[in-house]
Amino acid sequence: MEQVKSFIPIIGPVLAALIAALITFVVTVLSKENKTSEFRQAWIESLRNDVSELLGEFNILEGVYDVTIDRELGAREGQLQANEFWKAHKAEYAKIDSLCTRVVLRLNPREHEALIKKIRALEASIGHGQKRSVALCEELVHDFSGVFKKEWDRVKEGEPVFRRMKYFAVFALAVGGAVLVGLLCAFAYKVFFNS
Repeated sequence: MEQVKSFIPIIGPVLAALIAALITFVVTVLSKENKTSEFRQAWIESLRNDVSELLGEFNILEGVYDVTIDRELGAREGQLQANEFWKAHKAEYAKIDSLCTRVVLRLNPREHEALIKKIRALEASIGHGQKRSVALCEELVHDFSGVFKKEWDRVKEGEPVFRRMKYFAVFALAVGGAVLVGLLCAFAYKVFFNS
């Protein structure tokens, strides 16, 4: 009995240190998971901006191409006219190429393989006219809407570690509450029935 009493003063500080370590761990994990969610949100916004700018630039340039190029000309004259158009609008084409590359670099090659193929198909369709580009752009808008929704749902739910810690915290609170109620009932029983 005396040995147990000699350990009682040590138990308090050790228990306090364990609780402090647990709190530090939880705070560190939660702040990291929060930062990951912030980065994911910024990624969604950046990708949305790049995609909308890409599709807007592409549609406008294809519309101007349709109005400028006379499709009734012969092959040689038509090619000369197309070459002149490309020279006059090389900055716009460079911007479209840059935006395509930025969008592709923001995507996961395994997870977004179909989207990357569609971006490359859009890039390859330059000079085929607005009729084709509008269809491709509508497909891309639809597909990217699904990607944005999926990623936004991930942000709302939180990262996997955050969700697991949240469920563990609810479980710990439930167990702690049950233990507290049990202790209060035992105390009340002892006070009222053993006094």
